[in-house]
Amino acid sequence: MDFESVADQLYALPRDEFTAARNAAAKQAREQGYRELAEQIGALHRPSTAAWVANLLAREQPGEIRALVELGDGLREAQHRLHGDELRRLSAQRHQLVHGLVQQAQALARAAGHPASESVSRELSNTFTAAVNSSAAAQALSGGRLTSALDPADAAVELFAEAGTAKASEHVPDGGTRGHDDRLRPVLDPWRREAAQADTAREEAQHALTGADQAAREAATALQELRARLEAAEQAEHDTRRRVRSARQDFESADREAREARRRVHDLQRRLGQDGSG
Repeated sequence: MDFESVADQLYALPRDEFTAARNAAAKQAREQGYRELAEQIGALHRPSTAAWVANLLAREQPGEIRALVELGDGLREAQHRLHGDELRRLSAQRHQLVHGLVQQAQALARAAGHPASESVSRELSNTFTAAVNSSAAAQALSGGRLTSALDPADAAVELFAEAGTAKASEHVPDGGTRGHDDRLRPVLDPWRREAAQADTAREEAQHALTGADQAAREAATALQELRARLEAAEQAEHDTRRRVRSARQDFESADREAREARRRVHDLQRRLGQDGSG
C-alpha cells in the first residue's frame, strides 16, 4: 500500500463514496502499522462537485487536458515575447477550448448520473481557464486530484509574471518607454476587455441573485399567508361540520317529537270519533 496509488483510487471513485473509502483505507493502513501513511490518507479531502467532474475529465480525456496545457505554454511564450497578434489568436483559441472542455465534462457528469448545474459548469470553466493561465494549475488538473475548483484570477498571476520584464535586461534608448508600452498594449487590451466582460457578468449575476432573493422572500410570505388562510378554512370547515351534526341531532329530536305528537292527536281523534258514534 502506498499513498499515490491509494489517492488515485480514492479520487477515481464516485464523490458520494469518497469519505467511506478514505476512512477504510486509513484504517487499513493503521492496522498494518503504517501510521504516517494512515494520517496522510485521512487528511485527503473529498472533492467538490466541480472538482470531481474536472478530475473525471482528466482521467477520461487526458489528451484534452494536454491540449489545454500546450495552449497555456503557448500563451506564456507569446506573453514573454510580447507577440500581441499571437496572444490574441491564442486567447480566442483558449475560449473555444475551454467551452469545449466544459461541454465534455458536462456529458461525462450526465453519463455518471450527476448532471452538472449552472454553478458547477461555471466552476468548471474557471478551472479550465486557470489551467491555461498557470502551469501549476494545469499540473494540478492533470493529476486528477482536485478538491475544489481553481480560480483563474489567482492563476493569471503566473501568466502576467513576466509582463514588462522580458526586455528588462536590454538597453532602452531615450524615448523607449513609449515603444515598450506600445508592445504591451496589444497584450493587455484583450485581458482588459475580458476583465470588463467578467465585471459585467458579475453585476448581472448579482442583479439576478438580488431578484431571486426578493422573489423567494415574496413567495415565502405568500406561502405563509396561504397556510394561515388554509388553517382558518380548515377550522371553519371543522366548526361548520360540528354545527351540522348538532343541527341534525336537533332536527332528528324535533322530528321524533313531531311524529309522537301527531300520533297522540290521531289517537285522540280516533277515540273522540268512537265516543261520538256510541
